[in-house]
Amino acid sequence: MKRSLIIRQATEADLNSILLFEFRNRRWFSQFLPKHVLRKQTESYFKYLLNGRCKNLQYLVVLPSGELIGRFSGQVLDAKQRTMEVSYRIASEFTNRGIARFVLKRLLMLWASYGITEVYAQVADHNNASMKVLMSCGFYVSERQENSINFDPDIHDSLVFKWAASEEVTALMPIVELHEVLAN
Repeated sequence: MKRSLIIRQATEADLNSILLFEFRNRRWFSQFLPKHVLRKQTESYFKYLLNGRCKNLQYLVVLPSGELIGRFSGQVLDAKQRTMEVSYRIASEFTNRGIARFVLKRLLMLWASYGITEVYAQVADHNNASMKVLMSCGFYVSERQENSINFDPDIHDSLVFKWAASEEVTALMPIVELHEVLAN
């Protein structure tokens, strides 16, 4: 299946597909994302993502049939430090197939070619699948934040994962300036 996946940048033309994807998987995603995060994912929020400064860091995972099965979102934390944060979602019926790991490994290489040196991800302490994906992609736990995610009525700790581009990776990559990526 991984060989037939299409990984591409999202555009505003994908807005309805993204909204439908989020709606269909809301119950699944609510196990790993706080309600306030899910509530803010409105049409205007996605328009902002698809047209704003980080528009070139929004990626979709699509089947050859055109069905959207995953979404990856990057956000630059510090352009001078060349750091960013990644979040991702895979539809529940496509989990445990290695898709998130497959896509994330490729995106990390792409982002390293833009000059990104560090990528962070924040995960609720009960999201074992995401922890496994991140560790298999070379991330490690850099921080534990106690009582930081409110899953009404429960409050969970979160783990901050960090990935750092190795000198070997960055030496092999042609550097595309980060400001060029964000400007397009």
